[in-house]
Amino acid sequence: MLKIAVIGCTGRMGQLVLREINQNPNVDVSGALTRSGSPFVDQDVGTLIGEAPLNIAITDAPEKAFHDADVVIDFSRPETINISLHEILNQQKPYVICVTGLTDNQKASLEKASQKIPVLIAPNTSLGIALLKKLAVLAAEKLGSSYDVSILEMHHRHKSDAPSGTSLSIAQALATVDHLKENAPPYPSRSPRPTNTIECAVLRGGSITGDHSVIFAGEKDVITIEHRTLDRTLFAQGAIKAAQWLFAKPPGLYSMDDVAGISL
Repeated sequence: MLKIAVIGCTGRMGQLVLREINQNPNVDVSGALTRSGSPFVDQDVGTLIGEAPLNIAITDAPEKAFHDADVVIDFSRPETINISLHEILNQQKPYVICVTGLTDNQKASLEKASQKIPVLIAPNTSLGIALLKKLAVLAAEKLGSSYDVSILEMHHRHKSDAPSGTSLSIAQALATVDHLKENAPPYPSRSPRPTNTIECAVLRGGSITGDHSVIFAGEKDVITIEHRTLDRTLFAQGAIKAAQWLFAKPPGLYSMDDVAGISL
């Protein structure tokens, strides 16, 4: 049985992942890491998620949290990554990182780490988003430069990073198409839109889990490819699937495209 440690275990997504692991007969919780000094330290994981005790205590010590794990899933925050990554490298654990808002330096650190361990970067763990990217790239290639390409994303009011990591990954995929430029900054309000750029529009409000649309606007028609998340457990189940896929993979940098078997 695959043993999984969860970083950011007391957050909304961390708790969802723990519940999904506990209900999945093919995986098991081996450790749970929270921030230093958290009031949840030493509480049983089962108690945290409203289940029977699992005899696994929440800890703020990475070396203890990762010790028995086959794979580590991270749903924490960008500022905690360096500490966790250091210990993950020490223990040579496969790493599924689902944190958004990463800096360029953090991305470079993950790329360097992937030379020694398998690292899967997944700002969105939905396999549907992997498919959306594939379809969007195909549409951009077939429609050509006569269509303007835009990404529209909507999330709940509390989401701190904008554009979302998912939107940026969609833009990055689209930028592989020859005539498109990667996620150009918003064009000046008094100027026409520059040609062959990828516009990214952001909406924040309410409790929207996550909606992403890629819009191809032509002179005579508009084509929209859309993905809507209806339940956050989708992300938890996707993270577990990613962990199962990553286990025993060689060192390297991976994404949900690899898990879905989609090549962009």
